[in-house]
Amino acid sequence: AEQAFASVEYIMRDVELGWVIRYAHSTGASAFFIVVYMHMFRGLMYGSYKAPRELVWIFGMTIYVALMAEAFLGYVLPWGQMSYWGAQVIISLFGAIPVVGEDLVQWIRGDYLISGITLNRFMSLHVVAIPIILLALVVMHIIALHDVGSNNPDGVSIKKYKDESGNPIDGVPFFPYFVIHDLVPIVVFLFVFCSILFFMPEMGGFFLEYANFEIANNLKTPEHIAPVWYFTPYYSMLRAVPDKLGGFIVMAAAIAILFVLPWLDRSPVRSIRYKGNFSRVALLTLAAVFIILGYLGVKAPTAARTVLTQICTILYFSYFIGIYFWTRIESTRPEPDRITMDGGIGAWKTLGAVLVVAAMVVIPIKAVGAEGKSCGTIDCDPFESQLTNDASLQRGAQLAVNYCMGCHSFKYSRWERVADDLNIPHQMMLDNMIFTGQKIGELMKVSMPSDKAKEWFGATPPDLTLVARSRSPEWVYTYLRHFYADPSRPLGVNNKVYKDVGMPHALLDLQGLPECVPGSTLAANGGIKRDLLTGEDILDNPCGGYDITKAGSLSPEEYDVAVFDLVNFLAYIAEPMAEQRKHIGKMVLLFLLLLMVPVILLNREYWKGIH
Repeated sequence: AEQAFASVEYIMRDVELGWVIRYAHSTGASAFFIVVYMHMFRGLMYGSYKAPRELVWIFGMTIYVALMAEAFLGYVLPWGQMSYWGAQVIISLFGAIPVVGEDLVQWIRGDYLISGITLNRFMSLHVVAIPIILLALVVMHIIALHDVGSNNPDGVSIKKYKDESGNPIDGVPFFPYFVIHDLVPIVVFLFVFCSILFFMPEMGGFFLEYANFEIANNLKTPEHIAPVWYFTPYYSMLRAVPDKLGGFIVMAAAIAILFVLPWLDRSPVRSIRYKGNFSRVALLTLAAVFIILGYLGVKAPTAARTVLTQICTILYFSYFIGIYFWTRIESTRPEPDRITMDGGIGAWKTLGAVLVVAAMVVIPIKAVGAEGKSCGTIDCDPFESQLTNDASLQRGAQLAVNYCMGCHSFKYSRWERVADDLNIPHQMMLDNMIFTGQKIGELMKVSMPSDKAKEWFGATPPDLTLVARSRSPEWVYTYLRHFYADPSRPLGVNNKVYKDVGMPHALLDLQGLPECVPGSTLAANGGIKRDLLTGEDILDNPCGGYDITKAGSLSPEEYDVAVFDLVNFLAYIAEPMAEQRKHIGKMVLLFLLLLMVPVILLNREYWKGIH
């Protein structure tokens, strides 16, 4: 199973443009679900689930469930820390089923724990079985749609009025009109997609979770376990119920209730354009509630967040249960006989609705959104990597070899790649940086056996190749600058970022030994606490600053530069293709901008006489 994690990194680093495969896959999965959720919301708006399209809706919802299964199986395959524990949580839910639960869990895993056996069967399902099922469902979805015809924003049938040839007067041939028409949103979608792929593939930890840049460890449970973002609305509902079986039932019911929506909505009209005001407010509330649940599912639970999650869960189910009653009694506007060109609410009202949903989302989240410090007990120090600064990267590589590789490896990177990227001659690298008899093309491993490392340190020192991605460069930079003397610790040092750290201060001979001195603290208003009489800072923080009692070989200013160089190198080695990624991204976006011009002109030419 450990090779699954390594294979992803080797594909990214050793295969030409292999990183494009990985980022396109992860970004594509999230983009797919964004489009699916938009498609589902559009169906809710325009009543695409109502007669005679019930079967279309049922097939669509079955596709949605199959997509969730496909995404979950694929999410586990890279064998990252969050993938492993997310799978552990989801699979263990089946254990809540009475009588057969535990046997079912073991049958799904194929082992007593999630292991390589689980990965093998998940790989088969992800690559072969589920795609075949999806393909069959899509075909049935299209056949059902072809039989009843597409819906429209007015929710009216276009088959009432036909021309002499028997074709609907308000109908437009799919080809070439809709094919050409859809080229514009396709190019816009590709522009957004490529912007994310080339410039922010992690998307702040939502598309690629930072914890998944750390290999799975079944002995180390993360402080907070959360699935990927497109599952988090249902995961929030699961956590909202204290009982395990109850939470599982609520989560399953949240998906299952969507299947019976065609029979819950009793409104005489389909489209939200002609429904009553209560239906409009309820739909906007449902959208806001779903987004809030998705956000809360990513965050660690607190008492306030749990209460908000429970409220949102009640509101979610209230919509689907209540729609059966209010759609029977609310006043509706009469539906037109034919498609209208001015039946919508207009651009300004649409913008207003978006702002209302945004306010309904942001205000509750802010009310429960208290966050801890970004770096342990303190905020992270600012850090901006300089991946084109070869001198800094070379100095950082020297520090990494001299001070980090005594214990830690960089086993997902190769000496030759580092030498080429940092403009270090191969012979110089061999003579001055490789001391273990390795060849220039080998992986950057250390000679310390893992069993000896466990014997000496209690655990194998972690690999540092991806530490700047799993933790962030700011976190590593702050960590290396905030060691201090602590006689109560076994190794005599502690750290503000990583409290009760179990490793020595590797850069002690460079920095020296800082000792805590009293310092100022922040007041409730965000300012510094000061004495009202003297105006001086109140030094009530026992470790508000440092005093170097045992000098190192570098001054504090020189040490900060050295730490910057080291972290700069760690940021590079975590993603050595970062600069190439951005350069290619600029070219791709420029091409899409140029492509947009003929696409718009072509669309205008084909549609100029349609309306």
